[in-house]
Amino acid sequence: MSKEVQRGKKSGVMLVGTLGYSYLFCLWKKGFRNGNWRKLSKIEKALYMASLSLAKMRGRIVNSRLILELGKIIGKLRETPGVKLALAACQRAMRLYNRFVAVGLFDWAPHVRSWFNDPSYVIWIGLCSPEPFPC
Repeated sequence: MSKEVQRGKKSGVMLVGTLGYSYLFCLWKKGFRNGNWRKLSKIEKALYMASLSLAKMRGRIVNSRLILELGKIIGKLRETPGVKLALAACQRAMRLYNRFVAVGLFDWAPHVRSWFNDPSYVIWIGLCSPEPFPC
């Protein structure tokens, strides 16, 4: 979940788990520009705009329940095609890894297991595996 770390204006204390106005406003602009804003439901849009107004009045949002709900919306706003593609590739690579475990490939080729620790290999094998891509 996206959390912003802010400095208090007077105290200089770090506040973890708060969402500030500037952070929420930047995410709103980015979501509006990349088209993800229109994918939100009316209720999600209303909650986000109300939270944006609250953050503007108070400076930050500290309510944990509201931050949790905003985290889901922020995830939708920050979503890009590249992130979706990488996530799908990782899921396919994990299915392939489980298939290798099931057939016992790692028993006779143990070094192959370490390949799955390399992020570039996981992306490559996820994108190049023979099963059709769901997108």
